[in-house]
Amino acid sequence: MYKTRIIITQVIFLIVSSVSLFAQRNGTLAGKVYDTQGNPVPGAAVIAKSTNNGTVTAEDGSFSISLAVNEHILVSSLGYRDKEITVQNFSPVKVVLEEDTQLLDEILVIGYGTQSRKTLTSSISKMDGGKLTDIPASTVGDALKGKIPGLRVSTCNALSGETPRFMIRGGSSITMSNDPIYIVDGALREDMNGINTNDIESIEVLKDAASAGIYGARASNGVILVTTKKGSAGKGIQLTVDTQVGFQSPSTKWNILNSRDYLNYIRPAIAEALANDKEHPAKTLLAGPNAYGTGNTSSKSIYSTRYLDWGGVVPDGYSWMADPVDPTKVIIFQDNDWQNQWFSTALWHKEYVGVNGSSDRVRYSASASYMGDDGIVSSSDYNVFTMHGNTSFKINDRLEAGATFDMSRQRKHIPVDNYYQCIGRGLIAAPTAMEKNLDGEWNQLVSTNKNAHSPAWYERFYKRQNSTSRQSGAFNLKWTLFDGLVFNALYNRFEQHYEGSYYTYGERDGVINSVTSSRPMTQTRTSTTRDTFTAHFAFDKTFRSSHHLSSTVGYEYMRQAYSYLQAKSSGSVSDDVPVLQSGTNFEATNKDEHQAMMSGFARVGYDFKQRYIVSGSIRADGSSKFASGHRWGFFPAASAAWLVSEEPFWDNLKRTVNTFKLRASYGQTGNNGIGLYDTYGAFTSSSYGPLPTMTPSKMQNSSMKWETTTQLDAGIDLSFLNDRVRFIFDYYNKVTSDMLFSITLPDTSPYSSVMANVGSARFYGFEVELHSENISTRNFSWSTDFTYAFSKNKVLSLPDEYMYDVVDEDGHVTGDKGWRIGGYTMSESGYRFGGTAVGEPLGRIYGYKVSHIIKTQEEADNALYDAESKGFRVSDGKRITGRKDIGDYEWCNRKGSAVDEKGNEIINSEDMFYLGNVVPHSVGGINNTIRWKGLTFNIYLDYAIGHSIINGQKTQLIKNTMGDCNSSLGDLVYDCWTPDNPNAKYARYTPNDTDWGNRNWRGNSSFMVERADYLCVRDVSLFYDLPKKWIEPLKMQRVTVGVSGNTLYYFTGVTGAISPESGISSDNSADMYTAMSTNNNSSSATGNLMPNARKVIFSLKLVF
Repeated sequence: MYKTRIIITQVIFLIVSSVSLFAQRNGTLAGKVYDTQGNPVPGAAVIAKSTNNGTVTAEDGSFSISLAVNEHILVSSLGYRDKEITVQNFSPVKVVLEEDTQLLDEILVIGYGTQSRKTLTSSISKMDGGKLTDIPASTVGDALKGKIPGLRVSTCNALSGETPRFMIRGGSSITMSNDPIYIVDGALREDMNGINTNDIESIEVLKDAASAGIYGARASNGVILVTTKKGSAGKGIQLTVDTQVGFQSPSTKWNILNSRDYLNYIRPAIAEALANDKEHPAKTLLAGPNAYGTGNTSSKSIYSTRYLDWGGVVPDGYSWMADPVDPTKVIIFQDNDWQNQWFSTALWHKEYVGVNGSSDRVRYSASASYMGDDGIVSSSDYNVFTMHGNTSFKINDRLEAGATFDMSRQRKHIPVDNYYQCIGRGLIAAPTAMEKNLDGEWNQLVSTNKNAHSPAWYERFYKRQNSTSRQSGAFNLKWTLFDGLVFNALYNRFEQHYEGSYYTYGERDGVINSVTSSRPMTQTRTSTTRDTFTAHFAFDKTFRSSHHLSSTVGYEYMRQAYSYLQAKSSGSVSDDVPVLQSGTNFEATNKDEHQAMMSGFARVGYDFKQRYIVSGSIRADGSSKFASGHRWGFFPAASAAWLVSEEPFWDNLKRTVNTFKLRASYGQTGNNGIGLYDTYGAFTSSSYGPLPTMTPSKMQNSSMKWETTTQLDAGIDLSFLNDRVRFIFDYYNKVTSDMLFSITLPDTSPYSSVMANVGSARFYGFEVELHSENISTRNFSWSTDFTYAFSKNKVLSLPDEYMYDVVDEDGHVTGDKGWRIGGYTMSESGYRFGGTAVGEPLGRIYGYKVSHIIKTQEEADNALYDAESKGFRVSDGKRITGRKDIGDYEWCNRKGSAVDEKGNEIINSEDMFYLGNVVPHSVGGINNTIRWKGLTFNIYLDYAIGHSIINGQKTQLIKNTMGDCNSSLGDLVYDCWTPDNPNAKYARYTPNDTDWGNRNWRGNSSFMVERADYLCVRDVSLFYDLPKKWIEPLKMQRVTVGVSGNTLYYFTGVTGAISPESGISSDNSADMYTAMSTNNNSSSATGNLMPNARKVIFSLKLVF
């Protein structure tokens, strides 16, 4: 019995002990989270590592969480270093988080993985997505200008919704594309259109071969990785509503004379300049039906100027002035500001709703947004709708699965293909011109040019809309085979569909379309589908606490299909049936193209105590674009780094120089951007009498291979003063070989040329990135970021068919060989320059160079014969080709250029001089962020130095063409030479200088080519976070109100309503090293003759 009692007592004791032990092992932990200054940290995540359950700290930094004894909790908050704590008991804890200013702790997304910056051996720059969300930008590119060293982002087409051009380290090619590739969540994209900045977690730019080489044949121009947001662990459900609304206006404008100033200037100027003119007498012009004339008495008149009869009444909408030529008479006129009609204030707004969160097994993020941009340019409204979803599931401790979905739809209206024909000519219509004549009929604003119409006319007669939709879906799998080895698989399906619908009305409101009455209609449909499968093993293990080994080996297969269908018709008898089949002239073209790429890749990295670090990678790409025997390309890369600050001998210096790392990389990347038929050849349809035939149109070249870029990069990473100052420097030198050029074939060949690998070029420069925490106190902080990138290039070799014997400017044969494509040849000396040449840079602009303004009759009589000059002189009113007058430009004469039959030097098209380069040598930006309590003020400036723009539109506002001098005038004319202003900046004004004068405003010239260096006040913002005590009763985590401005002002020497950012074609596929004038009218492409939009936006962000 006693023994029984003992046993029962022991059992009871064990039960009680177990219950007590269980109670001790599970409980609720309470605590507070502070920063190093003793301030509470609200919104910090507190997560139990084993279960992924968590909570978020309150306004006072407090939290409570249920967990077990010996559980590990992770405390994290944006801007602070993570802190891990082991729970020994449930006594209240105080957690202190340190500021995360440590450069080396940053995690970067790299090709097929992530990596700590501390062990990074290559050149990668990162932009946190959070820095982009508040910028009122219509595209991601607009928000990135100048922010990433080595990445140039420039607007070449300022229409709403057009994507800026990207160039990393100057590109890599002469004839192929210099655009980088874009990888969004592991999948290839053509661009970053349709991506909402609110959905971006980070953007990494891979710049050297060691970082980009893992993408092989597509990576010679660099890689831009975009990672979208995923669910936030430990934060439960978080709902974000973000609204932005405001107005935009032209950031720059032309100073065009209004009607009063126009008449006050042009009537006396014509009266004086053409007083003796036999062909175009001033009296006839001044009294005629011209923009400045008084003969506009018909109800059908285009222009409004005429004399007011004695006793007459000034009509409504008219103004009056005394005739500056005959003050006894009164002129009445209308004043129409065509520039304000083409470029005007417009509404801009964006709405975003997003939700994210997590549980112990699921993390999720989803959003939808709409952005509407009414466009500052007439007929250029744009809108985009996006949806994004990202979900990951923890199936068990070793297996995770996820799915990502993105959808976007863009719609926009655009003017006619060549913007100069409508906008450029519309801008130079005289302010006295009338949109409609006195009978109420639409006017052609210039009698001699059918394209010059008002914006309202183009909106009435042209119906042009296009839309692009994109869908991307991905499924990914992550399987941890054992500790240190993970298998990853990703399948992505991407689709992009374009629809363009263009119709031109033949008649509106009883008026025939003066541009074309044939009612042309074009319907265009394109479709791109891309399936990508990627699988790779990733190994990551540390041995004996000192040796860290990581490796990745994988496989990728991509298959792409592209279809194109365009149908055109014209000749319909009515606008009532605007369909293709109503036309009498019908044509259609289509394409169906397929390509595939198969790849294998591997990367291995090793470091010893994170002090000595080496890495190597290789990728093999097989492309269907190339013929058998040349389909595979191999792209190796290697890199190394020495973290000097981890050496024992550096311990005494760590307080001052916390981080000192040296790194270097070397490797190869490729460019496979050839056409699908460049290798295999192509045929085109033809006919032989009544029989249809096929004839060869492109020669086969089965030996064609990739352009290969070999790049060396050397860099330094430094941080000072407890990591409050961080500095990154990179030098790079890359050489592209096997460049593709078109080789001319003999006349005996059925082909004129063939593509072949025969050229090379060098691209080199350096980059600087600096971050400084200037002040950091409890309630006040001030930080500065600065970026600078310098880039140059040089051609190394060209095809031998362009080889020649070099002759110096004196005509002496040097004995050297030169290679040059295009350019100029001096007819006297044989000296050659310009074009694309070995030893010289790309992108150069040549033209006439002003020597001085002729100020005396003697100078005019002794001026060089000018082959373009009409030879008009005010004094005698005659035109004698080649002569000059007082006030004309005297152009520089090139040594060895053409002479006349007597051996005298002359000015002609050989007298070209270097005037600038289309690409800047330096780009960058500077940002300052100041925080005081709940206020955040930010100002960001970006700049570009060293490039020029051919501003042909500038000449249109001074040469006064359009028939009988009917174009408008800019205030440039006030600084033209006159006898009373002999030291003027510009040559004399001559009515219709192009056709009647001495062509002082010819193109290209040093007057037209302008240095486009600029400093832009890109972003200025002020935001205020409402106090927590105000919003917590409303169940809100955060309420932010603010105002921001974008592209507020340019400090630049570029004249007029022209973006100084780019001087290339507005076509988004245009060569980045070829300049195009803003008044180009010879093709569907044109220069960038529109200003960027200046935005002022008010915003409200609610977080629940």
